Amino acid sequence: MLTQLIYTKKMKDYIKKEITRVLKEIYDLSETDDILEIQKTSNKHVTSDYFSNIAMKLAKTLEEKPFEIAERIMSAINTDGKFKIWIAKPGYINFTLNQSQKINIIQEIIKSENLLTDVKTEDVKKVIVEFVSANPTGPLHVGHGRGAIYGNIISKYLEIQGHKVHKEYYVNDYGNQISKLVISVFSRIDDSIAQNYTDLYEGDYINDISEEILELIRKEGWKITIRDILENNEHSKKLEDCRKVIVNSILKNIRNSLKKLGILFNSWFSESMLFEEDLVDKTITKLKENGKTIKKEGALMFNDNEPRVLIKSNGEYTYFASDLAYHDKKMREFDKIINIWGADHHGYVNRIYKGLKSLGHDTDKLDIHLIQFANLYRGKEKVSMSTRKGEFVELDTLLKEIGIDAINYFYLMRGKDQHLDFDLEVAVSSNKNNPVYYIQYAHARIEKILLQMSDYEQYEFDYKKLTKKHEIDLIDTLSNFSDVCKKSIINLKPQIMANYLYDLSQLFHGYYASEKIIKDEINYSQVYLLAAIQKVIKCGLETMNIKAPSEM
Repeated sequence: MLTQLIYTKKMKDYIKKEITRVLKEIYDLSETDDILEIQKTSNKHVTSDYFSNIAMKLAKTLEEKPFEIAERIMSAINTDGKFKIWIAKPGYINFTLNQSQKINIIQEIIKSENLLTDVKTEDVKKVIVEFVSANPTGPLHVGHGRGAIYGNIISKYLEIQGHKVHKEYYVNDYGNQISKLVISVFSRIDDSIAQNYTDLYEGDYINDISEEILELIRKEGWKITIRDILENNEHSKKLEDCRKVIVNSILKNIRNSLKKLGILFNSWFSESMLFEEDLVDKTITKLKENGKTIKKEGALMFNDNEPRVLIKSNGEYTYFASDLAYHDKKMREFDKIINIWGADHHGYVNRIYKGLKSLGHDTDKLDIHLIQFANLYRGKEKVSMSTRKGEFVELDTLLKEIGIDAINYFYLMRGKDQHLDFDLEVAVSSNKNNPVYYIQYAHARIEKILLQMSDYEQYEFDYKKLTKKHEIDLIDTLSNFSDVCKKSIINLKPQIMANYLYDLSQLFHGYYASEKIIKDEINYSQVYLLAAIQKVIKCGLETMNIKAPSEM
C-alpha cells in the first residue's frame, strides 16, 4: 500500500522500485540500476507522465520481444490506484498519474521546508572550480561575464548537492603578456618607448596605472628614467616592483568587479608561485623520468604524437609547462577539478589531459567546461569586446546598465556549448520580451494576491475545485519541478532551470489573465495553487542568484 507521503515527485522512485522488484521476481534480475530509467515524458502528443524503455534494453539479453517483456512487467506492478500503465510499441511502458495524485504536489510544495532535498548527494567530494581567470592585463569586460556567472552558479549547484567547493582564480601573472602590459604602461610615461613595440594594450585604464607608477617613483625617490628601469639590468628589482604595482592594480579592479556581481573566490593562485616554489621544474622532471620529453632544435618538448613545447630554446617556459604544474598540484589536493575555459581553448584540452596522464594522474578527476562566446547587442549594434585595443565595454558598465539579476539570467539562459546573443535593450525592458522581468513579475503578482488573502491556510484545500485547463497545466508543470532540479543542479545545467521558470511564469500570466482570483466567493484551492507557484519560482530564482521581488 502506498503511503500518503508518496506524492508526485516521489512517484518516479516508487515506479523504479516496483519495476526492480518485478524484474527480480519474474526474471531473477537484481543488477538493473545502470540500465533502468524512469523518464519524464516530453512529447506533447503522448499522454503519459513518465515512461521506461527497460523492455527494449533487456530484449536481447532475455531473448524475448520488447512488447512481451513490457506486458509481463505491467501485469505485475502494484499501482494501488495511483496511476495507470499502458504500453506503446515497440515496448515503451508508460505511466499516467491520476489527477488526485498530481494535485498532492501543491500541498507538498507548500509544506516543504526545502524543495531541493532530492539533489543532495551522499558521495561528498572535495571540489575545486577554477573560473574566470582572465589575464590581469585589463579590466573584466562583458566577454568575461559568461564564464564568471556560469562558474559561480555551478559552484553553487555543487554546494547545494553537498560537495565541499573551493573557488579559485588562476592569475596568469608570468610571461609575455605581463611584459607587454608593463611596456604599455611605461610607454604612457615615455611615449618614445612605444616606437620599439607593436600591438600594445590601450585604454584609459593604462593611463590610470601609469599614474600609480609615477607615484611609486616619487615615493621611492628613484632618480632614474622609466626607460632605465625597463632596459637596464641593474634596475631589475625596480622593474619587478613596478610589475607588482601594475598587476595588483588590475587585480584590485577585477576583484571589485566580481564582488559587485556577488562572486567571491576562496583563493587567488598566482602563476608566479609555481616558479617561486619550483613546481614547474619538478613537474618537468617527472615527465623526463617517465620518458615523456624530447629535445628538438634546442627546445624541451612534451613527447606526443603532436609534440608540445615545455621550455623554448631561449630558456623561456611555456603556458603548457605551468598549466601542467598547476594541475599536477591540484590533482593531489582535490577529489574533483573543474575548469571553466573559453571555447577558443578547444584545441588545448586534449594536451592537458595527455600531460596529466603522463604524470600518472586519473584524468577522470578533471572536467573542463568550454564556454561559447557571448555576443551583446544594443538593438542592431554589436558591442565590441577587444581588450587589446581598449574598445571593450567593462563588466562594471554592464552591471550599471542592466543590473545583476538580468546579467545572471541572460548569461545562463543558454547552454554553455551554445552561442549566446542577447540584446541589452531587451534586458532593461519591462515586458514579456524580457524573460527575467517576466518571471520576477509573476512572483510579485502572486505576492500581491497572497497579501490580500494571508489567512488562506485556514481554509481547506480541495483538489476537486481545480479542474480548469490552465490549472491542470500549472499543476503538471509544478509536478516537474523536482525533475528539473535534478537535471539542472546535478547535471550543472542552469539553462534548464531558466527555461522552466520562464515556462511556469508564462502559464501563470495566462491563468491570471483568464481567471479572476479575487472575487466575492473565493476559491481557496486556487490560492493554494498560486502559493505553490510562487514558492517554486522563488526557489528556482535563488538557485540562479536572482532576487524574487515582492513588488515591481
